[in-house]
Amino acid sequence: MEKLKIRFHKLSKMMKISFRSLLQHKLRASLSIFGIICGVMAFLTMISIGEGARRKIINQIEQLGIKNIYVRAVALTEEQKLRADEHLSKGLSVYDADRIRSGCRYIGDVGYLKEVKQALRDSGISPQIAAISSNYSELLNLSIAQGRFIRDSDIRYKSLICVAGDDVAKSLGAKGKIGSHIRIEDQLFKIVGILNRSDKEIKQSSVMSARNHNQMIFIPAGTQQPEIQSVQKKNEAELTEIVAQTINTDVVVKAGSIIARILELSHKNIDDYQIVIPQELLRQAEKTQRTFNITLGAIAGISLLVGGVGIMNIMLATVTERTKEIGVRRAIGATQQDIVIQFLTESVMLTVIGGIAG
Repeated sequence: MEKLKIRFHKLSKMMKISFRSLLQHKLRASLSIFGIICGVMAFLTMISIGEGARRKIINQIEQLGIKNIYVRAVALTEEQKLRADEHLSKGLSVYDADRIRSGCRYIGDVGYLKEVKQALRDSGISPQIAAISSNYSELLNLSIAQGRFIRDSDIRYKSLICVAGDDVAKSLGAKGKIGSHIRIEDQLFKIVGILNRSDKEIKQSSVMSARNHNQMIFIPAGTQQPEIQSVQKKNEAELTEIVAQTINTDVVVKAGSIIARILELSHKNIDDYQIVIPQELLRQAEKTQRTFNITLGAIAGISLLVGGVGIMNIMLATVTERTKEIGVRRAIGATQQDIVIQFLTESVMLTVIGGIAG
């Protein structure tokens, strides 16, 4: 215990001596500290950028639903359309959704969406309109702020009702309240629900097209017929998107393989659809981002190394400059170890101050 006290007293005394020495050479110490500050700032900034990008990508993918599998209609070239007509492949359909539901034991629920390319009349806004199945909101975790969502009975009786996104309801003003009517083409739809504002926006990418639920109007599947659907393109697929939700996250990849085989058979090997598995996208994104983070860390580490080399050079110059001081200290009883500890203490103090400031 006594030895420990002696060592602590010796260390504190050495730190005071080192601190006074640094104050005697303020410019030199400031430059050394500035080098460390720059290195630490560069390191933390690059790591933060990498981590921020990783979290953003992961959040966007997770918003798709980690248990979900998406099957999206793909636009065909004229040549591909001719081949599709020859093989009697009409694109994604409700029949495909039913086949997926009955043909894959790993699937718990299946929903679908059809983008209706028609205008909202007398409103001054152009929201995206989609005809959906009643379970679509549950599959994508959409929540209602007011009213209700679309029900099975609405689809069964082809009720002319709709659910508006938050931005749409606000843009419509008094016409966007529960119970109000809006005109889609020549049909009047009654607003029965308004969505909670959602930050879930799928950005434009190679696998998923942009869809902002805040700027959408949802109507029951089937109500776009015949008045609205009659003006749709004849060669368009019946559905734009099918969403299949697995019973758990462990079987997502297996379910994706089974769905691929089911669709290959029903579409006669015509690639008029695309299967997107968010769980696989998440793994690929994490792998890519991990490599990116390592690269950024290595680049930032070089900045720290440069700062460290700067301190080393300054301390070497200091040792040469303070040869007389070292001689005097040795003459009055300081050991070689004491001298080394003093210079190391000065280096550590510079590094700690620069690191904390950075």
